[in-house]
Amino acid sequence: MNIVIVGTGYVGLVTGVGFAEQGHHISFIDLDSKKINKLANKELPFFEPGLDEYFSKEENFNRMSFHENYIDLKWDETDIVFICVQTPNNLETNSVDTKFLESAITEISKLENKDITITVKSTIPPYEIENVCKNVGYDRNLLTFNPEFLREGSAVYDFFNPDRVVIGGLNQEKVKKLEQLYSSYDAEIIITDPISSQLIKYLANTYLPMRLSFANEATRLVEYSNANLQDVLKGVGLDTRIGLHYFRPSPSWGGSCFPKDLIEVNNFYNKNELNLPLISNIIESNDEHLKWTVNQLISLKQSNNLEKIYLVGAAFKEDTDDLRNSPTIDIYKILSKMEIEVIILDQQIQVPEYSHVSSINDIAPNSLVSIMYPQKDEFSSELNKFCSKNSCVIYYPWS
Repeated sequence: MNIVIVGTGYVGLVTGVGFAEQGHHISFIDLDSKKINKLANKELPFFEPGLDEYFSKEENFNRMSFHENYIDLKWDETDIVFICVQTPNNLETNSVDTKFLESAITEISKLENKDITITVKSTIPPYEIENVCKNVGYDRNLLTFNPEFLREGSAVYDFFNPDRVVIGGLNQEKVKKLEQLYSSYDAEIIITDPISSQLIKYLANTYLPMRLSFANEATRLVEYSNANLQDVLKGVGLDTRIGLHYFRPSPSWGGSCFPKDLIEVNNFYNKNELNLPLISNIIESNDEHLKWTVNQLISLKQSNNLEKIYLVGAAFKEDTDDLRNSPTIDIYKILSKMEIEVIILDQQIQVPEYSHVSSINDIAPNSLVSIMYPQKDEFSSELNKFCSKNSCVIYYPWS
């Protein structure tokens, strides 16, 4: 098929490159000309394990083209358009910002080719898509929805090995075209209405941070009780009704999706008509755990008479360079305001706006070294050797 991908972020690029690997012809469009020029020169704008291998593969790259204007594309030959633009929170209104989505639908709705299947991959609250379509004068019943479930750090694997494929839509012809696209996948295809397809995405992204928050609250209870954290979480997680996946403590959870989607879920409903105490307090639980982690760091520094604190790992999780809602950055800012000397250590990610070092050898003796998320074995071994020789204390807030 001939597929157009609107937006070249994590979702758009991984999706487009993945479909190119499957033999489809992909046209990327992004209004950011610098990004498009980089892609045309085989430069990826972010790090994602495995993506460069598929992106730079000659036969795949020859199936891809990159554009900054809608008029440059061969729309008459296009089968499916995936809209993968960002839908960030509007900080002023505490609601989703739909301007990028509106812009994309506006441009595509002008096309003469009415057989194109326009598919929204962007995460958008069910009640907002009607407003978007009204604003741009487009029949929302013609839209299809295909929410993504790609985890940063393993997005390429997730694309080729989905747990399920969700397709939402009311136009059967367009839904069937999407079903045909995914027919070779070894995964159940769930075909449903647009609202249900979006709620599947939102509720998945509500349950997962709730689960992470539970693990973090359990961590605090275990610490309070002087129990063994690894034994407790393993003993609970081995219950097949619970499981060990996404059952690891952390300094707090972050990223581009969970915080944003939880805010939007809590905007779905009228608080006077519906009381959801569990869902409505997940963010508060996460904020509380971040404060607890900060206090742990301060306590360890003081009790061991240490001079500086190093936070190892700048991103919000391992195997990504994404700094959005990074607990490391949040903790750095809190400690800095308290006039505690804190430094971020990351070998790959540069954070010039913060005090930063990129080598283990830059760690000062007699320091607290907090490993913010799991590191590579070779790095961990080198770090342990350095700290044992230089009177540094290592703290693992995720273990």
